[in-house]
Amino acid sequence: MGLRQDFELFCTATSLRGVAKTVKAPTRPLRCIWTAYVAAMAAFLVTCVCFIVTDYLSYRTVIQTTVVLNDPGLSWPAVTVCGHYPFTESGRQLWQSGQILSPTNFSRMLRAHALKMFDAGNHIGAEEILASDSKRVYYQNLEPDDAEKLSHTAQQLFIFCINATGSFMEMSSGDGCAMQLKLISLPDYFNCFQVQATPTIDSLTVVLRVTDSHHQHGADPHEQAFVQDAFQQASGFRVQLQEHDRFPEPTDRGIHVAPGKMVEMAYQPVRLIEVGSPTDACLPETIALSRRVLDLGRDFAYSQEGCLRQELGRIVLKACGCHFADLLRETPPNATHPYCGDYRRGVEPVLRSRACLQSLNLPSLRANLGDTHCLKPCHYHDFEMVSSKTIWRAADWQLHWLALQAKSFRDLAEASERLADLTASSEQRRQAEASIQSAKNSLRDFLTAKNLTAISGPQVLEPSGRDFAYITVRRQTRNTIQKTETLSLSFSALMSQVGGLSSLTLGLTCAFAVELLELCLLKRHRKKVSKASEGCAEVADNSLVPQQLQQQTGMI
Repeated sequence: MGLRQDFELFCTATSLRGVAKTVKAPTRPLRCIWTAYVAAMAAFLVTCVCFIVTDYLSYRTVIQTTVVLNDPGLSWPAVTVCGHYPFTESGRQLWQSGQILSPTNFSRMLRAHALKMFDAGNHIGAEEILASDSKRVYYQNLEPDDAEKLSHTAQQLFIFCINATGSFMEMSSGDGCAMQLKLISLPDYFNCFQVQATPTIDSLTVVLRVTDSHHQHGADPHEQAFVQDAFQQASGFRVQLQEHDRFPEPTDRGIHVAPGKMVEMAYQPVRLIEVGSPTDACLPETIALSRRVLDLGRDFAYSQEGCLRQELGRIVLKACGCHFADLLRETPPNATHPYCGDYRRGVEPVLRSRACLQSLNLPSLRANLGDTHCLKPCHYHDFEMVSSKTIWRAADWQLHWLALQAKSFRDLAEASERLADLTASSEQRRQAEASIQSAKNSLRDFLTAKNLTAISGPQVLEPSGRDFAYITVRRQTRNTIQKTETLSLSFSALMSQVGGLSSLTLGLTCAFAVELLELCLLKRHRKKVSKASEGCAEVADNSLVPQQLQQQTGMI
């Protein structure tokens, strides 16, 4: 049987819809019509399958949003607080004594370098140097420890801290804030503090001291600088909510808090679950938890932005030999590897560092790292926030008695625990008894006071009402909005769509593959049978030859 006969037999027996009609139709025009139909449906099927597969390989995603009620895994955000005006009275004393380079001397140094270039006819170079008269470049011309000394400490910044759980409030003042404060040094704000409260509280309130409330900018002879910051100077704070222990981005993601205002930041936690794909990979949660990033010796939990800044900082340090202040600094700057904007080493090294930074093409490196080494986590949290503000009407005497109550009850609890400790020494027990008696006397003064406004001691807040900022962070609900990313076209959906199109056009099913296999096996079997038949015929022909010779010999 020839190839044509095999093809006609296959078309007659196949399960493909319309194929049998191409050979069994009674007239030639009908066979042509069915052939055209089969060809058109086959072309349509192939085209549609190509589009579907292309769509599948693009790995488009959709977001499914659900609400997790009373989420047991609810996380409390870290609150990063940065003062717009970073300097303190103790810092000014360091300027006056000459222990630390003052902003005025820094500005004079820049203007002296610019004057030399201007006299030499290099006007562009002089303009570039004058553009460095800013707070962030001044930060780079200080030793890391000196930058921290100029700015406020936690004791200077935090007036009150209140943790609220239900109707119970735990209040602390100054360095007694019952929470973890993490110092972060940033060139725009010098000392920032990240408040890391326990996740069981319902709200967190901090009352912050505004360090520039009595300082008129420019009046200090040691602070005549920062001309380029004329449109960026502000009073108050920049506050950001982010995941616990992540490196902050207050300039990009924070909000302003004005002095003398009561600001409430109500947030809704959002849990995002990404799906990893070849075109948009993400870092599994277990790996993300095991990785850390470093800045000036302080470690932080992994985040994509923190990883990018750390890796770019390594590249800049290796290529240019200096630290770029916008990136993370794994090791503190020193004489061998200073900041790229450190003019204390001269103008030429700074200009070489700038040229090196421009040649690196950091945006391109950042994009490449974001797709390879610094992947976004597959699981992370965001905080949708709504802020509102009003005037805080609390009186100074109210704060005095409230702080006294909180301290007295806390001292009573701690001293009672020490007395209950059987291993405590006699001196420790004596101190505990004295602490209990002092706390009782303080509480008795409050309970028996006839005039609560008559208080002794320094005022907590100034009458002007502009030396503080009041910030409350609270949850909107105890629910979590969970956004789960899924592929818009999964593999099962791909097979379903291809199967539906195949059934719609030609009725193509998996049985067609078995039919092709059957055709091949039948073809092979037919060849074997044909060869066997030819062999038998040849044997028969060979056996007839001797008989014919014998017959011919007998006749002779």
